[in-house]
Amino acid sequence: MICKLYFLNKLGRTLFLFLLVTMFAGFITNEKVFAQSDTIVNFTLEDLEGNRHSLQQYLDKGPVYISFFAMWCQPCLHKLRTLKPVWDAYREAGFTLLVINTDTPNSLSRVESYWRSQRYDMPLLLDPSARVFEQMNGRSLPYALMVAQDGTIVQVDSGFLPGDERKIETLVQQLLAAE
Repeated sequence: MICKLYFLNKLGRTLFLFLLVTMFAGFITNEKVFAQSDTIVNFTLEDLEGNRHSLQQYLDKGPVYISFFAMWCQPCLHKLRTLKPVWDAYREAGFTLLVINTDTPNSLSRVESYWRSQRYDMPLLLDPSARVFEQMNGRSLPYALMVAQDGTIVQVDSGFLPGDERKIETLVQQLLAAE
């Protein structure tokens, strides 16, 4: 009985600390966090060849999943590998997996080498100053936003766990069916 009370007491303390930190974090930040139904702001970035691409050109085709990554972020690299089949399955239907790299210009050769070695054909844009990442309220990687064709943000993802790709695929199916 005493052991159960100790466990509950410890659980209660942990829950209390979690709530306290969560509440405190809400007070110290005044950044806008995207909510469902917010509209995304268009942006333009360059690809590896220096060609400029706007978000709108991809939204004109259908829903877009914007996934930010950096070479040092192993969960980001894993996420890209697991999302590639989703891109392959739905790209012809209008879905775009738009990948944005946030590494500095010094790492550009590593980014290009990695991209080519993986034989990725998803659109890759570069955000070396992390300007767009910050504009989209990115705080940590991996970070992603699902955007409906009309520019409405329908989901914001921070982090990545195995199985998340199935949830993302389900959302892609729903957005494509709604068009």
